[in-house]
Amino acid sequence: MLDLALLPYLKSLLPLHAKAGAQPDNLCGPYWIGLLLQTYGISVSAVEVAIAAATVLPSQGNPTDWLPAGATSRQGRHYDQIPTVPNVDAAGTAIIGLMQATEQLSQGRFSLLPLTTDDWAAGLQTVWQLCQAQPEYQAIPLLNVHTSYFWGSKLTPLQAMTYLAGGTIPPPPPDWRVGHFALLAGQLQGPVQSLYALLDTYPQFGWQGLHLQPPIAVSQSLARPQQSDQGGLALFVETAWRSRLADAITRAGLHIEPWDNGSPAPFCPE
Repeated sequence: MLDLALLPYLKSLLPLHAKAGAQPDNLCGPYWIGLLLQTYGISVSAVEVAIAAATVLPSQGNPTDWLPAGATSRQGRHYDQIPTVPNVDAAGTAIIGLMQATEQLSQGRFSLLPLTTDDWAAGLQTVWQLCQAQPEYQAIPLLNVHTSYFWGSKLTPLQAMTYLAGGTIPPPPPDWRVGHFALLAGQLQGPVQSLYALLDTYPQFGWQGLHLQPPIAVSQSLARPQQSDQGGLALFVETAWRSRLADAITRAGLHIEPWDNGSPAPFCPE
């Protein structure tokens, strides 16, 4: 017996996700904030979100340095207005920048609630259960992962069924090895084990961007062991629900604080 549970936001998000196609280069976080705001009728592009979030792009290097295999370089209108740095490792979007962009571009209607924990295996399940149990919050989990911990996104039916039934399979090698943003979309529960369903920014991952990952892979992608930077999870939510959601998160033992993913944070005046 298999039980697939999906978060309710997918119904309005999936058509926009399919129409948008792949993300602009290096704008995975802004891509998601743009799409999430669009689901509520706020017309904003990934590039506009990136500018508001103080995203920094690499001025040097070849797109093959940051694109997954099979992807085509994409930019977008006003992409050249995003600041650049020579070192690709110093580029990117900080979670604080995404928080500021979300509130600014929605005129305060929406917020990102940044979460960290010392135990992502338990923390991820806690967030999943909270989103399921409190659908009125319409909270959407945005994961800031490192994809080197993921399994390859093309699990065969036999591999998935074997794993879900409690069997052991060799982890397929990851498709990509970068810091990244993806959405937690659902959970596929099998007789013994479960797989998380993630929605991604490139349609070649999984099935049009939807792929399955074991909990250990997702929790490690957030914890990023043996790496200098950090991952985390941010809940996209209407600001009116933020305080109630924050109370529930705190009671569940997670910490409400931004993390350092290695990207330059925007200047915040005192």
